[in-house]
Amino acid sequence: MKTYPFYNALTHIKEFYDITMEDDEFETIGMHGWDKIGNKYTATYHYSGKVVNGVLDLPCNADVIEMITTGDEDFQAIDNIQTENYARLEIETYIESRKGAQNSLYSRGHMPEYSVQDGQLILADKKIHSVRIIYKGVFLDDEGLPFLNFKEVDAIAAYCAYVYMNKKGMTTRDSGTIQIAQMIKQEWNRLCENARTPIYLDQNDINQIMDVRSSWNRKRYGVSYKLFG
Repeated sequence: MKTYPFYNALTHIKEFYDITMEDDEFETIGMHGWDKIGNKYTATYHYSGKVVNGVLDLPCNADVIEMITTGDEDFQAIDNIQTENYARLEIETYIESRKGAQNSLYSRGHMPEYSVQDGQLILADKKIHSVRIIYKGVFLDDEGLPFLNFKEVDAIAAYCAYVYMNKKGMTTRDSGTIQIAQMIKQEWNRLCENARTPIYLDQNDINQIMDVRSSWNRKRYGVSYKLFG
């Protein structure tokens, strides 16, 4: 599916609504419109970073944290007496070394306690010096803004035009401008609903839809399989 830089919507605003907006104003209103659509094109990323005093800056496109692990294997000692017995560590290390291809959401090591605040990873254990992070990240363009499909470009342009005209009408108390803004709002509602629908459903999407309409044992939906008594 072809995607477009976020600023393509700014071009649409000028071409279709004859409205000129400043970049900062467009980004603020446009991102608000993008949030209202609700679509996010994400990928799974693996990231390794150094921790300083229990704090690590997360990548700018990190949206959902899937897993955080340390370099140490997650193991338990055989007993609480032989403190120098690392047999379990050797076993876990051997098991990990024998594993082949892994799921993209898998990472070896111990999973520490953490929290996320203001784009930073906060670890409870300050002794940890490095971590591996698996996260869902949003596809960003060169401006650090999300990529859009053609339906989202149209919807965001309409939303920006509506906000711009409505603000202008409220400021000048011009009923004609407010009426035009309401007409654009109706167009925005239509385009927003259209943008929420995927452009193309691949086989994985169809499989998920079919799972919703069928039971876990793959029996036909809405058919009773009670035995005759």
